[in-house]
Order: sequence, then C-alpha cells, then structure tokens
Amino acid sequence: MDPHQPRHYGELREMDILNPKTPKMPKRVGRAPKYNLDWYMAMAKNVVEQGMSYREAAKIYGCSHGSVHHWKHVYLKGKFPKLKAAAEISPETKQLHLETQIRNLKQEIADLYLENLMLKKMAAYSQHRKKENSSVITSENLDQYRERAK
Repeated sequence: MDPHQPRHYGELREMDILNPKTPKMPKRVGRAPKYNLDWYMAMAKNVVEQGMSYREAAKIYGCSHGSVHHWKHVYLKGKFPKLKAAAEISPETKQLHLETQIRNLKQEIADLYLENLMLKKMAAYSQHRKKENSSVITSENLDQYRERAK
C-alpha cells in the first residue's frame, strides 16, 4: 500500500492494528469542586439545621452564596453523589471543618475585644464629660467669677 494514496473506508493499516484507537472520555462540564463532597455535605447540613441565610453561611464557610444555595438544594433533594453517613466523613474534612470553626471563633473574639474597647473608651469619655459639667464654674456663671477676680 502506498502511503500517498487515499485510504478507502474500512481499510486498516498495519499501524492501526498495532495501536488501536481508544475512544476519548468526554470532558467534564464545569470546574472541579474546591473542597471534597463531605465538606459540602456538612456545610449544607449545618445551613439547613441552623437556618442560616446563604450570605451568612458563605461568609462563615468561605465560599459564594451561590455555592451554598446549590449544595443546600442538592442536600434537600438527597442527591449528594456518594452520600456518606456522618461517621464516614474523612479526617481531612473534619480537620477543615474544625479549622473553619477556629477561624470563625477567632474572628468573633476579635470583634468582641474591639467592642469591649469601644465601650471602655465611651465610659471614660462619659466620666470626663460629667466632671466638666459638674464644675462650679460654667459658661453661664463665668462672668460673675471674672468680676470678682478684678
């Protein structure tokens, strides 16, 4: 067979027999999830049980509110791929969940610390203002004290 001549339909070359063509696997639509499915399942379960809004959950779990909506919808429908029991959650997922909780608690502690600091400053300012107002000399009677000083 001459390699320059056109092939006829159904005609096999020696190379085709030695290296059979395998069909290509279809490409996956969309991108791969950022976290594993156990983490998304735990997130959706917490959102449903605690009644959080999508934006609150997105802020807590560090993902978009659209993702929270999607995974909550999948959770409620019971269509999680490879749905696992709570006891079968992988150690990596547990660790990630605990790290997220720690980060959230640290943020809450920081917020409470700042709030406490503001309240202390406000109390000190209030005490200072009370001292100014309780002075014997006020703007109303300042003129009478000036007259005596002459």
